[in-house]
Amino acid sequence: MSFLDLISFISLCSWIYIVFFHGRKNFFKDNFFWTNSIIFEKNIIKKKYSNKKICVIIPARNEEKYIEETLISIKNQNISTLHTLVVNDNSTDNTQQVLKNFKRDYKNLQILNGQKLPQGWVGKVWALKQGVDEANKRNFEYYLFIDSDIHLDKGVVTKSVDFLEDKNLVMFSLMAKLNSKYFWEKLLIPPFIFFFQKLFPFRRVNDPKDSVSAAAGGFILCKSQIFKQKNWYESIKNKVIDDCNIAKFLKKKGAIWLGLTNLVKSRRTYQNLNDIWKMVSRTAFEQLNFSIMTLLICCLGMFLIYLTPFFILTISFFDLEKNLMIINLLTIFLMTIVFIPIIKFYKVDKKYLAFIPLFSSLYIIMTCSSAINHYSKKGNKWKGRSYL
Repeated sequence: MSFLDLISFISLCSWIYIVFFHGRKNFFKDNFFWTNSIIFEKNIIKKKYSNKKICVIIPARNEEKYIEETLISIKNQNISTLHTLVVNDNSTDNTQQVLKNFKRDYKNLQILNGQKLPQGWVGKVWALKQGVDEANKRNFEYYLFIDSDIHLDKGVVTKSVDFLEDKNLVMFSLMAKLNSKYFWEKLLIPPFIFFFQKLFPFRRVNDPKDSVSAAAGGFILCKSQIFKQKNWYESIKNKVIDDCNIAKFLKKKGAIWLGLTNLVKSRRTYQNLNDIWKMVSRTAFEQLNFSIMTLLICCLGMFLIYLTPFFILTISFFDLEKNLMIINLLTIFLMTIVFIPIIKFYKVDKKYLAFIPLFSSLYIIMTCSSAINHYSKKGNKWKGRSYL
């Protein structure tokens, strides 16, 4: 067996595992992780719980562009017992004025001006910690943490509370649907969600007996009692990936649930490659536990699984190596079908499947840049702050 034969065989076996076995405990009952079967709309129950006191906690730093629409969508939930607490995290734009203007017509809005960021804390986590401390002064039954660029479809909050109570969860999280309007969004957002699903298979996250935990920071609903016992954000004060790290603690306290949805949408746009690059590189190296060895293994694995089938297929085509052609065509076929569901979910043209080598290469490079930034004096930047 030649070297190319060996590489082709390894890549094919990897995709057979990813397609048919990854994230599944029962081969005959569990759905494939890539089929997008765990969507909230398919699990909504009839309304059972009402008049629950809910505090929506929103960290906001320089969000003058999005925060008003977020607040309008909250107001349109038409829940009399819903209180909105926005933590203005030392914004330098007009966020504060937008909030003051909105408060004139929406009395259930509370504006909390955040204190200066202490050393050793990540900005968003510090804002969330202050929000929880403030909310704990009152008698709320639920805390809903959402980002300041989120639009909530009408009724999603009560549906979420119903679901959380019916399933006896301590945490319920929905992955906000990101924008897919511009070219770079269409190219890179669907695989971003796919990679997240592969890293944290939702079935395993939602299994109370499984150790895998994750959450999507754009929409996290929790029972308030769990934060009144302890403000868990103090335990992750230096973590940029706040959502998955908070989920790790909360899953030890009870069942959690994570799924896709069309009812929660992010209005933040990524019109150019640099916007998405900053989003990915901000957290990529932390996800690898700041380990160079893990980074090397990850990049090598990505190259082997996602890129070599295309290179070897090209070589075998010119050399008329039929066995290599067949193996790598099958590998590319398996690779392609797993991306189809997320492409459909985001309503992106299937022609973008032809760019698998391109977006795979970009994600490898963005991950490496995250490590480079971590070890440089610049750090990974986000909203005017550097994280080393």
